[in-house]
Amino acid sequence: MLIDPYKAVNKVAETENNQLKADRIVNELIAFLIDEYAPIIGASGTDTKSRVAVENIIREKLMKDYNYGNCDTEELIKSIIDRIFGYHILQKYIEDAEVSDIRAIGWNKIYIMKNGKWIKAEDSFSGEVEFYNFVRYCILKNNGKITHEQPLAVVSDKQNHLRIEAGISPVNIVSPSLVIRIHRPDENMTLQRLCEEKNMMSPEMLRFLKAGIHAGCNIVIAGKGGSGKTTLLRACLEELPDYVSVTSNEETAELYSKHGNMIQREIIKNRASGNILLDELTRHSLVMSNDLIVIGELKGAEAMSFFDGVSTGHIGYATVHSESAELVLDRIVTLMKKDVLAQQYSDKYLKEILAQSVDLIIYMRNFKIYGIHQIKFTYEKGVEYQQLFEYSPAEEVFREVAPVSGKVKGKMDLVGEEIE
Repeated sequence: MLIDPYKAVNKVAETENNQLKADRIVNELIAFLIDEYAPIIGASGTDTKSRVAVENIIREKLMKDYNYGNCDTEELIKSIIDRIFGYHILQKYIEDAEVSDIRAIGWNKIYIMKNGKWIKAEDSFSGEVEFYNFVRYCILKNNGKITHEQPLAVVSDKQNHLRIEAGISPVNIVSPSLVIRIHRPDENMTLQRLCEEKNMMSPEMLRFLKAGIHAGCNIVIAGKGGSGKTTLLRACLEELPDYVSVTSNEETAELYSKHGNMIQREIIKNRASGNILLDELTRHSLVMSNDLIVIGELKGAEAMSFFDGVSTGHIGYATVHSESAELVLDRIVTLMKKDVLAQQYSDKYLKEILAQSVDLIIYMRNFKIYGIHQIKFTYEKGVEYQQLFEYSPAEEVFREVAPVSGKVKGKMDLVGEEIE
């Protein structure tokens, strides 16, 4: 039997045309849903009734406004629902335990950080329209807002443990962008596992950190973004027993701690009745009968409230961006002075107060502890940094730099060996 080549070519062309038509309808309907039914869509991720309502809206719109020809109505609806309620082509990377970050900076430019290295993904969206709608929906579905009047947004997906940052025009010049940080608290990365499986620290560092935690040390974890600060902070919290009461305060939820006696809070922005920002959350923590107060990341005036609490008896853990351990206190002083009340004090005075409050600075890079510093202050010598441990990337070894001198006076029972 002879095959008509023209007939075969026409069949392929017809299939391609139907697919293009289906893609166009899907993109148009998603844009329609975002523009006209934002409140329903925003609730549909967790509310079954709202999700059914979205399906009915799609079905009605298809029947009313589209001559879909050979396109299957139910298949179109399924395609839209799959894109809306998951993360479309990015879903498989979110589910990949080795991926920690995703950067979509164009419809065909997607990068993933896998095992600490950026890799260009082979996947791409169908075009600029689909990518633009996808970026908008990722923010909307997580109770955020992104418009040309408000072109930047940061939200958290608490169900999937994601922090999502997005930008569109006029701030973004070339293309919309979507940056996703993936947290994996379910992996139960204890300090022990971070040492043994991830080689984040040496056994000597592990022993020292455990002793410092149970002695009630005030700890600041520093480093650049993506260096492993939040992972280490979460593991430090898991080390504490439930009789230690904790409250954590974050700009966007990232810790997702499983500590049994912990209140976890997140700021609220863009609310008609007023914002609740990190400084206010921190001040509330000071009157909540907490043993330990946690700040996910020090960024502004909350630094003053935090260290006001730490200097008067609370235990405190925090992370901060810094280029080195030696610059951490200066960096925090700069943040403290964003509080108007702190501006009456000199930088020298605030730094001295910090040095008397902070016990340990842990500096991180590339998911490793590069150094642990003990902070001391005396009126004779001023502020002193004593580096106790270091990591040498050239030799790929951890070293004990100096013997740990003095004993940390514990507010809780000391577990393990005392810090000599």
